[in-house]
Amino acid sequence: MSLRTQLRAVFALIWFDGLLPIRRSPMNAVNFVVSPLTILFFIYLFAGPKDAEFAISGGLTAVIVGSCIILETEAAFIRLVVRLQDMFVSSPLSPVSYVLGLSVALLLNGLAGIILFSALLAASGAVSATGGLEIALACVLTWAAVSSLGFVLSTFARDMRDLWVYAPLFTVVLSFLPPVFYPITYIPAEFRFVAYLAPTTYPAQIIQMATKLIPFSSTGLLFDFAGGIVYVIILVLFAARLARWRQR
Repeated sequence: MSLRTQLRAVFALIWFDGLLPIRRSPMNAVNFVVSPLTILFFIYLFAGPKDAEFAISGGLTAVIVGSCIILETEAAFIRLVVRLQDMFVSSPLSPVSYVLGLSVALLLNGLAGIILFSALLAASGAVSATGGLEIALACVLTWAAVSSLGFVLSTFARDMRDLWVYAPLFTVVLSFLPPVFYPITYIPAEFRFVAYLAPTTYPAQIIQMATKLIPFSSTGLLFDFAGGIVYVIILVLFAARLARWRQR
């Protein structure tokens, strides 16, 4: 398939699996913003406005994680229940285009939350034009890594019930345990290496530096971008490889 045809196929997947479900059930666009807003409320209530700024930056990451990790259940549903993946795999559609279409479609569920938390970050007045670009790139890294991880997980399912528990579990593991809603300095130095095992640690720190919540460091910024990119490359390669999987 030509690039133009691949893009048409991607947009068809976005329409089929993203826009149509939101049109049928607009509450899909609200679901993924509830938890981050709840955390923001309680942090503001009990810790004060200063720590609430971490909750705003973390909320942006959490919305993306929540809306993208469900690709595991959506891709498994398409493969196991409606059995459409075999049709996609046997077509000239490339594996990367297939995963790209699904990942963008599901990201639309979190669009309302992304806009809300981005507006809150902008309203804080601490984000420069360069910082805004860094935040945007961090969001792209989060979306690419978590979407690829979700698809990889979906390929191991043999029954939809295998996946019911994983989306909430990985949302916690990727959004709330790593230093997303708090600075990594809260973790003792000897245990900080564990935080870097989570792909969301790197973009979260980029956002925290861009919003001046933690001190800016050019070395730290390059390290976080490099770590995030490496994670994305590894997970995208896994996702592309496993997209060739066929029902046996």
